Amino acid sequence: MFTLLSKNENAVIVLHEIYGFNNHIKQTCKELHNSGLDVYCPNFLNREEPFKYDQHSQAYDYFMKFCGFDTSMVFDLLTGIRENYKKIIIIGFSVGGTLAWLCSENTQCDGVISFYGSRIRDYTDIMPNCPTLVIQAKYEEAYDPYFLQHKLSQYSSVSFHIFNSRHGFCDPYNKAYNQPESAKALTLSHDFIARIIN
Repeated sequence: MFTLLSKNENAVIVLHEIYGFNNHIKQTCKELHNSGLDVYCPNFLNREEPFKYDQHSQAYDYFMKFCGFDTSMVFDLLTGIRENYKKIIIIGFSVGGTLAWLCSENTQCDGVISFYGSRIRDYTDIMPNCPTLVIQAKYEEAYDPYFLQHKLSQYSSVSFHIFNSRHGFCDPYNKAYNQPESAKALTLSHDFIARIIN
C-alpha cells in the first residue's frame, strides 16, 4: 500500500483503476496530500508494475480474476485507521469508482467520490450512509449515464454530475483526457471534500 502521511486531521483512501498504481494515481495522491490530507492507496493488484493503457483487456481480466469488487480490503483499512482521523473520504476511479460506491454504505467513512464507476449500474440498490459524489462521463460505451443518474436520484445523499467527455477524462495520461471538463470535475470534488472536513 502506498501512503503519504503527515499526521493530518483528515484522510483520503484512493482506489485505483484496473491498471494499478500508475502515474495518474500517484499524481492524484500527491495532490491530495499537498491539500492537507493523509493519503492511503491500497494496491489491489499486488503488482509492483502497473498495466499500460494499451493492455486494457489484460488488466481488466486480471482485476476480475484476482480482485473483483471486494470491499473487504478497504473496510479493513477503514477500521484500522478510523480512530486516527476526524474525517475519512474514499475516492475511486473507474473500477475504483465502483468500489468507492460500494463503500458508501459503510458507516465508518464520511464521504465518497466516484469518478466514472461504470459498474455502479450493477449495484444501484446500495444505499449510501454518507455524502456521495458521483462523477460520470457523458459518452460511455456500455451504458447510459443518464439512466444511472435517474436510478440514483432516489438517494438524497447522492450528488450526480455528468461531464461532456469520455471515460477516463480526468486522467492526464489517458487519451480520453479532457482538460476543461477535468478541471470542472476536480473543482467539484475539492469543494465536496472541503464541505466535509470543514
